Amino acid sequence: MCVTAIITVMTGGEKPFFSQTLDSVLSEPEISQILICVSLTNDWIESLPLINDSRITLVRIPLAHPGAVRNSALKYVQNPWIAYCDGDDVWIPGKTQKQLNEAIEKGCDFIGCDHYLMNEEGSVRAFALARYIPMPSSWLVKTEIMKKYPFNESLAIASDGDWWTQNKSNFSKIRLPQPLIKYRVRQNSVSSSTPSKRRKALIISISQIPILQQLIFLSTWILWLFYRSNVYAYKN
Repeated sequence: MCVTAIITVMTGGEKPFFSQTLDSVLSEPEISQILICVSLTNDWIESLPLINDSRITLVRIPLAHPGAVRNSALKYVQNPWIAYCDGDDVWIPGKTQKQLNEAIEKGCDFIGCDHYLMNEEGSVRAFALARYIPMPSSWLVKTEIMKKYPFNESLAIASDGDWWTQNKSNFSKIRLPQPLIKYRVRQNSVSSSTPSKRRKALIISISQIPILQQLIFLSTWILWLFYRSNVYAYKN
């Protein structure tokens, strides 16, 4: 019970998926505080049954870039560890405990994990390689690190990648090579225009063809096994 989850739900695009996201976070016993960052115009979130959990605090802020949103939540954090989650992704049960145990055992400041790719409907279609930089929904990081090295608030996209490269020598990090996140690939998300997101969208599109579903899943699993590691290729 020493982890604060910070969930970002700043646009209406997360609305169809957020209940599943929140349920996956609430199921983690290590999470004792949940900060949900929502825009001032979000008028639907308080009607969700799950929102009444005593661990939840709504952090209402003006619409802003992802880095600014995550930085805004830091002042409310009460625990020594932070786990981030986007409002349309899903944690697999046991994710936080496995990461926390590994981080404590190895004595590191930061631990990411691998992830699956799923379509908008929530069906897992492929393994992701996660070789270079972990996706934000997989981050488990010491609070003191994020307060000392906050996100760049001026970036509309890729503030996580910028943070990683700018602070590469400022923290100790490891990779837990287990897919413990289901990353939802959907249209019209903030990062849809990035090369990485376009590749993911292409994989999901191809996997929608029935005859290719199993082939995509098997081939990405083999690639994931081949590249599996407890360090990130982009680590220095």
